[in-house]
Amino acid sequence: MTQSKNKIKTQSQQTSCTQCGICCTKGGAAFHGADLPLLLEQQVPWRNLITLRAGEFAWDPVTEGVQAIQKEIIKLRGSGSEWTCCYFNSSNNSCGIYHKRPIACKTLQCWNPEESLALAGKDLLSREMVLQNETVLQGLVKQYETEFPLPDFNTLETELESRCETYITELEEQVNNDLIFREREIAKSKLVSDIELFLFGRPLFQLLQPFAVQAFQSGNRLRLQYIKQG
Repeated sequence: MTQSKNKIKTQSQQTSCTQCGICCTKGGAAFHGADLPLLLEQQVPWRNLITLRAGEFAWDPVTEGVQAIQKEIIKLRGSGSEWTCCYFNSSNNSCGIYHKRPIACKTLQCWNPEESLALAGKDLLSREMVLQNETVLQGLVKQYETEFPLPDFNTLETELESRCETYITELEEQVNNDLIFREREIAKSKLVSDIELFLFGRPLFQLLQPFAVQAFQSGNRLRLQYIKQG
């Protein structure tokens, strides 16, 4: 009991970062209005960004739950298949862009999170803002959003339960058309290939995985299967 009390006391007395690196392993920071020069000038290269599209399910630090986001979020991408920030060096718990880190990183104090939580979801940068000097890429993003709107993830489970076979067929069509569009644009441009996750976010089939919708290759197409839980 004494040991637990001492631990709580030590945490409450923390007043500065101990460079434990835990915050960096929980996902790359989101970009806000104050960060716009970093991205316009590509001090943080676009290849290291990922876009979470409005409507995606994502972790909300304010509600401490996963829910559909109301606005798109541009974040630092993860490392490999993990969400750990791509600039985090785990060998010495250091940041590769410390002096150019986004405001979300600058304000984060794990021992005093009020300022960071107040920033969450506010004054978020969008692809349109970042690409304001790139009319061709701006047009490509608008085309993608028009042709490939996300399904309503809030009702997705209900749709799967009520009309599974029909809905899976519809989702398969969306998934494959999404991939065809990406592959076509990537083949046209090395730049698009490098910044695909920034321009378009993650492919739809990946967004469906948390809903127990699994994808598998069949010929030159992806097929989907709903693995009903329980």
